[in-house]
Amino acid sequence: MKAALIENEEVRLALLRGYNILDTAPEEGFDEITKLAAEICNVPIAMISLVDENRQWFKAKVGIDATGGGLENSICAHAIAGDAYLEIPDTTADPRTCDNTFVTGEESIRFYAGALLEDGNNLPLGTLCVLDQKPKELNDFQRRALQVLANQVMRQIELRKALADAEILRKEVDHRVKNSLQSLEALIRLQVRNEKSPQARSALDAVQGRLATISRLHEALYLTDSGASIDIAAFLAKVIRSTQEQMPDGVTVNVQIEQCNLSSRAASSVGMIVNEAMTNAAKYAFSDRKRGTFTVVGQRSDGFYHLSCTDDGPGLPDGHGAGSGLGMRILMAAAQQLGGEMQIPDRDTGAEIKVVWPVKD
Repeated sequence: MKAALIENEEVRLALLRGYNILDTAPEEGFDEITKLAAEICNVPIAMISLVDENRQWFKAKVGIDATGGGLENSICAHAIAGDAYLEIPDTTADPRTCDNTFVTGEESIRFYAGALLEDGNNLPLGTLCVLDQKPKELNDFQRRALQVLANQVMRQIELRKALADAEILRKEVDHRVKNSLQSLEALIRLQVRNEKSPQARSALDAVQGRLATISRLHEALYLTDSGASIDIAAFLAKVIRSTQEQMPDGVTVNVQIEQCNLSSRAASSVGMIVNEAMTNAAKYAFSDRKRGTFTVVGQRSDGFYHLSCTDDGPGLPDGHGAGSGLGMRILMAAAQQLGGEMQIPDRDTGAEIKVVWPVKD
């Protein structure tokens, strides 16, 4: 017996499809709830069933191979047309299910209990249901538990959608920030061309350089496309490729970065450090040289991440040590944002900038 359509069926279907969950891959959170429902209700079969226009589809399941089926064989379609909870102790004795192929076929389903998956307006998407191949009844505790678990399934569905919406918003913001930075750079370039004062041109060049740095870092974060968690090895590879354009053609850049996941904000600070170190090297270590080596090494050790940027040039000029100059102040601020510290070790040749900050193992 096919279930009757519910009131507001078109709105319900629009709601279901708006969650973008139909035909998605299995997810651990849903699988765990389904297994728990089967264990609590002491049944061999449980599933999260979503009822579409002409079919039901199982987001998660245990004890059954089917991935869904037509609505003419959907007991869950009867459930969403009724109250918040449906229990059929003997499916062969109920007119809604006695001719269902899940009941009359090889599956031989004899028991069904389903709790609705409802949004805040009590529109049902489907059910969290448990089945058995023999007649039975759940006790009060099992019924309450099934309904509580159904609520948790719904929270998972809503959280899944919220994360997807946040990711779309993040990408839109990234796109707009990128366009804004490019527009600012273009305006400053025009102003530089029209400015006659050498001091003003120098100041505008410095501002343009900082904007270009921020733009490159933002582009690298955008291309990494990992949301809140960034693989620092992959991210720095993009930053270094971009900043390497400032280096003379004969300069070799060596990179040895150990993988470590950081927040987007922390990754941006690390990117700023490497970018600034490479910019300083291009300006002071390789400005009059055709060949050289710049090395970036990142390693985890005892709960800390050690990042070192080294060149084989003549060393930092007098007056450009730690704490002096805009570039060094940027490096120190970035290190502080990481909760770490910046060091400039003494070297016989070349210059080294080292930053150490705590990371979770």
